[in-house]
Amino acid sequence: MRLAIVGDLPGRVPMAPGTYDLSSLAAALTRRGHDVRVLTASRVDAGAAGGGYRVLPLPGESADDRSNEDLMPMIGDIGRFLIDDWTGDPPDAVHCHGWAYGMAAQLAAKQRPVPIVQAFPQLATRQQPGGDAPATHSTGVKLETLLARNATLVTTACTDEMHEVIRRGCPRVRVSVVPSGVDVDADSVDGDIAARGPERHRIVALAQDFSSAQGLHQVLGILPSLPAADLVVIGDSGPDHDDARRLRATAERLGVSGRVQTVTTSDDREVASWLRSADVAVCPAPYDPDTRTVLRAMACGAAVIATENGGPRDAVISEVTGLLVPADNPAALSRSLRSMLAQNVLRQGMGLAGRARARSRYSWDRVATDAEVVYDAAARRAAAISA
Repeated sequence: MRLAIVGDLPGRVPMAPGTYDLSSLAAALTRRGHDVRVLTASRVDAGAAGGGYRVLPLPGESADDRSNEDLMPMIGDIGRFLIDDWTGDPPDAVHCHGWAYGMAAQLAAKQRPVPIVQAFPQLATRQQPGGDAPATHSTGVKLETLLARNATLVTTACTDEMHEVIRRGCPRVRVSVVPSGVDVDADSVDGDIAARGPERHRIVALAQDFSSAQGLHQVLGILPSLPAADLVVIGDSGPDHDDARRLRATAERLGVSGRVQTVTTSDDREVASWLRSADVAVCPAPYDPDTRTVLRAMACGAAVIATENGGPRDAVISEVTGLLVPADNPAALSRSLRSMLAQNVLRQGMGLAGRARARSRYSWDRVATDAEVVYDAAARRAAAISA
């Protein structure tokens, strides 16, 4: 198939929360024989990318960390560029990531009809634990709802997000889950292992940053009751960030600062080395639609404890590849940690099962097959409508 992917490529800074690794998806689709071009406003080199796909820069000043709001003034120019691109060589399907790119693509498709698949890696609505009302960003919700209703098909990052799109009025038959994948060669049981002492357990907590919204303080609060365990917290915030300082201050107040280490890194190899050294990997964010964090831990062979929401609910098979706990429930998290740390055979079995699941279900080649099904369905649906 001739495929066009419209969205942000990973730039010179780490991928922001709610973004999708389009370069890995495009490379996997190219390996499967598709003609793939990526159209992006990211700061990347035009032409052939490392994965064999083509990169076309969209109009406007490129940037590494541009938001949907930043792209809004460029929608008209991007739409005209897409019309020109599709006039000479129309794709069989277009996959748009982010509502700004989606708006430009849908405007262009009115002039040059092509099947539009709208992706929502992270919806503006957040599912709140405990049945509370969702925290809603009204403008984003309205735009996402409009895009979902007008797209040929829709993809989401996880099942919870799919249900939210359906709740907004998009028919179930038009929505599919295309999750993030994992590089099963880079994130594997083979490679460097971060140094550690043999006499203590190691818990590695993974988060997007060190803020209280990531659930890290509840992991820290459990540590005094686990005297034989150390905690390594990995996040993207700088070491002098206020959130990181507050986390270290909490550890000091709890009397466990000597057993807590905060690690700030965007180096995939370093993160993998810490995960290989872990007895247990904890992903405590109350809600995260993305599967990347939990998948990296699973691929590295770590037994996982994660929140029973969003992407982790899809990726983790509870009691088989790890344990799922309710969000914001320190007692349940404490019980799970104690149980897992006390059972070496259980941890090893879950680590092996998690590694196998990450490789078989979430390798990028497998994710590409999921995307192929959606693209083919979009092309057939568009052909039926135009017939």
